Order: sequence, then structure tokens, then C-alpha cells
Amino acid sequence: MTGELIAIFAVLTFVVSNVLCRKTERDASPAFINFFRTAIGTLTFIVVTIILGIFTYIFLVPWYLWIITILSFLFGQVIGDTAYFKAQEELGSTIALAISMTFPLFTIILSLIFLNRTFEYKIILSIVLIGAGIIVIGKSKINAENKNSQDSEVHPQKLISHTPLNSIIYALIASIGWAIGLVIIDYATNLIDQILITNGISSIITNVIRFPFALLILLVMVWRENRFGDIKQKKYSFRKPSQTWLILLIASIIGTSLGAYLYTEAAHTAGAIALSLIASASPLFSLPLTYWLNKERITKYGFLGVLSTTLGVIVVII
Repeated sequence: MTGELIAIFAVLTFVVSNVLCRKTERDASPAFINFFRTAIGTLTFIVVTIILGIFTYIFLVPWYLWIITILSFLFGQVIGDTAYFKAQEELGSTIALAISMTFPLFTIILSLIFLNRTFEYKIILSIVLIGAGIIVIGKSKINAENKNSQDSEVHPQKLISHTPLNSIIYALIASIGWAIGLVIIDYATNLIDQILITNGISSIITNVIRFPFALLILLVMVWRENRFGDIKQKKYSFRKPSQTWLILLIASIIGTSLGAYLYTEAAHTAGAIALSLIASASPLFSLPLTYWLNKERITKYGFLGVLSTTLGVIVVII
């Protein structure tokens, strides 16, 4: 039960952090948001390990586990989070979460392939519900954009270019990335605990190994974005309003410094499947928050899509 409670708090920190990050999108790109969050997380975990006197433990971890833990962050945070923020720009927090929170389905599929778990026919029902939810969500978003574009007298060619198909693909990439990262981290933390013969610190050690490498990758992404960005692409400056920096800092502390630890610990104690089940409720957590903070409304069809997607995820792991 402790693992499930940790998982609930992990999901809450994730939702709150992403809703806050949505308020910074005018001044910060998805890659920069992810870079800043990872930088705060890197600093946090290094300081914590030094204070606890366990920093040298990372050198007791075999090199192949270093590679595995780095891969988990590459898929989960670098690919998954960046793709999610790109989807959130177009779709909004609730709808982006509804699609990306299909990752428990991919988690189970990966478990079937790599962990030889038994296939269950309810997976087919889950795929149908999730697919229907994504179609309804995409349709409602397109209809809303069509209506807004007609009201603004936007040219039809521009209307076609603003369809949210790419954003839906980004949300699905986030889903798959998170699933791969979660399965890997569940495997890695258990092995690290066995090697170090200590309980409760594998989550911290894992993040100390993962974060610096992810930070380097994201730094390159941000540099490339500012150096070689497309002319048509929105330009971002490193000079941002103080309010934007404050929101990014608060969101990073909640979602990365605290959230990453809770997420890793939940994967370790509750397991990947239990964590993914609780995480599937994220769209419902985000509904009141996005309305309160960002005044972001959702149509009745979009809400049905959220429910269908959530039900599809829940069915597969009940």
C-alpha cells in the first residue's frame, strides 16, 4: 500500500508541474522547459547524495547498469517529456495527458515481449477504447480549431496546416517513451538495491546517474534549437520575464526534484504496472487544475474522449 500512495503523490506532482509549465509556453520552448527542469533535478539529487554521504555509492554500480539507467532517462524524460510538451502546446494539458497516459498499455505490451507475461484478451478491448478516445479527442480539437479559424477569417490553407495530427503523434511518442523508461527503471532500481544491499536509496542513486547525462543531451537540443532553428519556427530568447523564471523554478522543484524521486521510488516499490494504473488517472486530476490556472476549457466530446481513453487504460490492467 505504501508504494501505491507514493505513486499517487508522484502523479500529482507530475500533473501540477506540467500545468504550471503550460503558463510559460510563450517564453520557453518545450526543449528549454525540459532542460531547465532537468538542471534543477540534477542539482537537487547531487546535493542530497552529498548531504546523506552516499554520493560515492554511484561508483559501486556496474557500468552496464549506468548504461541502462541512462537509457531509461533518455526514453522517459528526454524523448517522452519533450514530446509531451510539444503536444501540450497544441492540445492543452488535459487532452495531451489523455493521449499520453496510454503508456500503461505500452508498458504491458513491452512486459509481454521482454518479460514473457501471459497475453490477456482484455488488451484488445483496451486498444479499442483507447483508439476511440484518441479519435474523438482529435476530432473535437479539429472542430474547435475550424470554428475559431472561421471566426477569425483565416485562410483555408493555414487552417489545414494547423490540424493537431502532429501533436497527437507527439503525445503518442511521449506515451511510448514513458513506457520504455518505466520498464527499464523498474528493472534497474531492483538490481541496484541487490548490488548495494541497502534499502531506500536506489531511487536517489539512479537519478544521480541519469540526470547529468540527460542534462547534456538537452543542452545540445536547446543550443541547436537557438542556433539552427527554422526561420518559420517561433524564436525564444534566454532573457525571460522574472515571472516565467519563478514559475519554471516552482514547477521544476515540484515535478522534478520531488516528482522524479517519487516516480522512481514508486516504480521500485509498487512496480511498473501499479504505477501506470495510477498514472492513467492523470487527465482527471488535470481537469480542475487546467481550468483554475489556465482557464482551459474542454468540449463535451473532448471529455468523452478523455473518459474513453482512461477507461481503456484501466481495463487493460484491472
